Formats: sequence, C-alpha cells, structure tokens
Amino acid sequence: MRDPRDLYRFESTEVLEAVPRGGLTLVHSLPGMVDAGNACRIAATYLRDELRHLRLVSFDTDELIDYRGARPQATFDGTSFTEVELPELTLSLMYDEQDHPFLFLDGPEPDLQWGRLSEAIIDLVEYFDVERVVSMQGVPMAVPHTRPIGLFAHANDPSLLGRPGARASPAPGTVPELDEEGTAELVIPAAFSTLLEHRLGRAGHPAMGYAAQIPHYLARTDFPAGALALLRRVSEAAGLDLPLVHLGDLTDAATVALQGSLEQNAEVRQIVSALEEQYDSLSDGEDTSPLATTMDLPTADEIGEHFERFLADHDGDFPEDPPPR
Repeated sequence: MRDPRDLYRFESTEVLEAVPRGGLTLVHSLPGMVDAGNACRIAATYLRDELRHLRLVSFDTDELIDYRGARPQATFDGTSFTEVELPELTLSLMYDEQDHPFLFLDGPEPDLQWGRLSEAIIDLVEYFDVERVVSMQGVPMAVPHTRPIGLFAHANDPSLLGRPGARASPAPGTVPELDEEGTAELVIPAAFSTLLEHRLGRAGHPAMGYAAQIPHYLARTDFPAGALALLRRVSEAAGLDLPLVHLGDLTDAATVALQGSLEQNAEVRQIVSALEEQYDSLSDGEDTSPLATTMDLPTADEIGEHFERFLADHDGDFPEDPPPR
C-alpha cells in the first residue's frame, strides 16, 4: 500500500495551530450509494451554514472518486463553460453554540482506495488526538413519515450504546442469521463508513453511528426530518450544542408541503395509512430487531425555544389578563 498520508494535505500551519489537542469528537457525513431523503447532505450543509468553521485538511479526490460514475456538475452560459465543480472531501474544525470545538469530515463516499483512505483518517484521528468518531447515514425503510423517526445505532464498542457486555449491532440490512453463539447477525453491502468504523475499532479508537430510517417513498427527495433526527443524536452522543431550531423550522415547512401533496394523491395516502397501521401494531408488541434502535423526539430546549418563538410571533394576539377584582 502506498503511504496513506499522500492522500491528504494540511491547509496551513496557522490553521493547525488553532486546533486544540485532546477530547475532540470527529463527526463524519459521507453519503454514497444510499443517502435516503438526502439526510446526510442536508445535515452537512446545515452545519456548514450554521456553525463557524475552518478547513484543516483536503483529500485528493482525483485518487478517490470515479468521475465517470458520478459526473461533476458543469455550468454553461450559452457560450462557455463558466465552472466545473469537482467534488471535495475535507476535514474541518467546527465550533458549536457554546464554542466547543469538534472535527467534521464531509464529502462524497469514495469510490476507490477504501483501505488506504481508512488508514489516512486513522492517522488524522491520532494526530488530532480524537476521543470519539460519530457517523451519520440515511436508509430507506417501510415506515410512515407521520410517526417518530427511528434510528439504528451501531458502534465498535457496545458500551458506547449504553450496553456494556453486549455485542455491537451491525448497520441496518437484510434478514438476520444466527451465529454459532445464537446471536443475530446481518450480512449486508458495506459502505465506506462501515469499513472505517471497523478499522477504527481494530486500531483502538471508539467509533459509533446512527442510521435514520427514512420512509421509502421519500427516499429520493429531500426529507429534512431525517437530517434533524441524525443531528439530534450526534449532538447527544458527542456532547455538542448544535443549533437545530432553524432545521426544525425547515422540517415543519417540508411536512406541511408534504401533507398538501398527499391530499392530492390517493395512492400515496393509502400507502401511508397501511404503513401507519403496521407501525402502530409493531409498536404495541415486543421489539425483536437485532439492531439497537432509538426514536427521535425533540429535546426540552427545542420545545421551549419553539414555544418562545411562537409567543413572540403572536405578541398582541392574545387578550390581556382581566384586571383583579
């Protein structure tokens, strides 16, 4: 294997000096073959737009991406090609609402050199003394958008999921099989993030992730609720204060638009109704899934902030308290 460190370059010495050492979390969003509801792309774009950040590392995408399989976008003004946008894979230093730093790895899933890139990222994890790695993913599932979003949790150390002594759950996939010990296992097509989590575990670095269950009938469209569910779990797992209220507003607007579309499509309404019945019947029974699953619910802070904004938007709409007698 060629030197993995040749796959990346640091932006500048001055920027590197701004990075604190120790206690950092690395969050990564590398959507590839499956990014249901564009959940990872929406989450990554939202973080870049909302949070202060500095680029630390750029990777050599010419070595990693098959441009014929995923064509770059070109802009044509009628006479000339004014821009050709090549994909970028970057590592940035970000700061949450409380100015706590964390690292964010963002870009397309690599087509090539998975093993070499995994070693390069492990090298960076050790260089920046990263404490924990957290991934995001969106997967299509037969679930309705009218119910709380479920998330599959996985880790290379079960204690990260609050289950010490248990076997780590694999990422979501097909029908489970039993191993020699009677434990349910899944055999599935791997993503790059799957390999990275596994290799990080072999190198002694804790890594975990969440896969949001996106309604399959919305897998090819933007579904901000999936991104919101992922970022809530990332915020909790990494101990970060991520600003999610604006994403909540975007989710609410998308839900209203979706409901309007469903009113005009009887066929999709029937699908949603059937999924609701299936979801509710399974919710009443015992969970037999071999995967660690959690449900997405708004935090108390989010509920409080939404309520405060509601009152501010409707200031003067409510009658004053009657005078005391």
